[in-house]
Amino acid sequence: MKLANRTIALGGGLFFLVALIASVLTAADRIGSVWATVLSLAVAFGLAIGAFRLSLAGRLSGRVFLAVALGLGFLIRLAWILWNPTPPASDFQVMYEAARAAAAGDFAFSQKPYYTNFPYQFGFTMYQALVIRLFGDSLFALRLLNVLFGVGTAAILYLAGSRAYNESCGRIAALVYLLYPPNIIMGSVLTNQHISGFLLLTGCLVLLRGRHSKLAWLPAGVLLALGQLMRPIAIVYLAAIVLFFLASLWKRRPFFPRYALAAGARVAGMIAAYYLVLALASASLNVGGVTDRSLFGGDKYWKFMVGLNASTDGRWSAEDAKYSNSYPAGEERSRAQLVKIRERLSDPAETAALMGRKLVQLWGGADASAYWSLQGTGRENDWDKPLNRVERAMYVLLCAFGCAAMVSLWRRGRSGEAAFYTLLLLLYAGIHLLIEIQPRYRLDLIPALLLVQSYGAYRVYGWVRELRLPTGLPGARERDRTGGFGA
Repeated sequence: MKLANRTIALGGGLFFLVALIASVLTAADRIGSVWATVLSLAVAFGLAIGAFRLSLAGRLSGRVFLAVALGLGFLIRLAWILWNPTPPASDFQVMYEAARAAAAGDFAFSQKPYYTNFPYQFGFTMYQALVIRLFGDSLFALRLLNVLFGVGTAAILYLAGSRAYNESCGRIAALVYLLYPPNIIMGSVLTNQHISGFLLLTGCLVLLRGRHSKLAWLPAGVLLALGQLMRPIAIVYLAAIVLFFLASLWKRRPFFPRYALAAGARVAGMIAAYYLVLALASASLNVGGVTDRSLFGGDKYWKFMVGLNASTDGRWSAEDAKYSNSYPAGEERSRAQLVKIRERLSDPAETAALMGRKLVQLWGGADASAYWSLQGTGRENDWDKPLNRVERAMYVLLCAFGCAAMVSLWRRGRSGEAAFYTLLLLLYAGIHLLIEIQPRYRLDLIPALLLVQSYGAYRVYGWVRELRLPTGLPGARERDRTGGFGA
């Protein structure tokens, strides 16, 4: 399976190289000059080495590290949401107001265009309504849950990184996630990315840890479905899972019939559990009088129509919204959107150029978390630039470590579960070549990106150690768990 693993490593290497070059240019623009950027990156690298030395200290057990890191991450996030209570805005305000109405038993909002066009937003809206019903009409409760899901995601990253690579990589992934500015400051924003990321990543961990078990696939399917109800991106995870296990089947081709039957039954069980949960959720909303529409309807082609608009580089535009809304919702609007999609795909050269620009902008462009977190607080002028500069310096390092990880995995030709997270990242990047992009969409796969780069950071740290610099790295003889598909 060296060919498959090296193909994924090559794809990941190209992805991280593009992101690295683009992010360096963006960092230079945000920080102000080339020399200031170089200095910032040098300082960030030094701080990273120092942080890794502390977190990887041999005298610090895994449990102690996790308790200290998660406690620190929780306190930082709690302080942020108390100090910077971001007022709901844009789509977040629409869903929050709808959740307040739903908590009071008023479902008239379900007939508004926002929900008839995008019925998948019902899931997160009803989650917020449940929180409001249980804890009162308090934004703090919703923000606190964001904090808890963020800290929980860091714990999952520790477990996933320890399993895919080694325990040191698990520590690095968790630590970087806890300290990466967007993951902190978006805690005060009522986005569905916190809960969906936690559920989807947990589903993957449950699946990978118990992939030889007959029972683990069912809870994994349920978790993926719950993540889909919060934010509709689980199809990317399902695709990565199916491709990963098809590769596992190929590795076991001498025993293919027996293994294929068992693995196929498990995958089928997971998918059945996934769609059963979605169907039950949709039926429950219908029976409960929340909406008479299916969660699977709405503007099916809107994201593609917007994403293929070369004039906006695949971003939302008022012109596209006006065009789409000029047609009645349903089949007529879908046909009109398909006409526009075919028109935008008619020039292959322009489409390829658009996809290249989208890849660069989504994965190397400036982060928008400070904008979303600070707007309406009166702190925009004081905190926007410092937060963006810190984020850019850290993100450049993450991309550099990602490149190092891909080089190491290419040389080994074996990557085990590491291949799954790389494949997941590539599939998510690939689908966004076709659909709408926004800078904050990058945050959905930041956990997977951090898992992949953690191995690169670990290897770079080892190279620093070989230069006989004092690092205290405990991983010199630590077992490296990167193996082939299905290892």
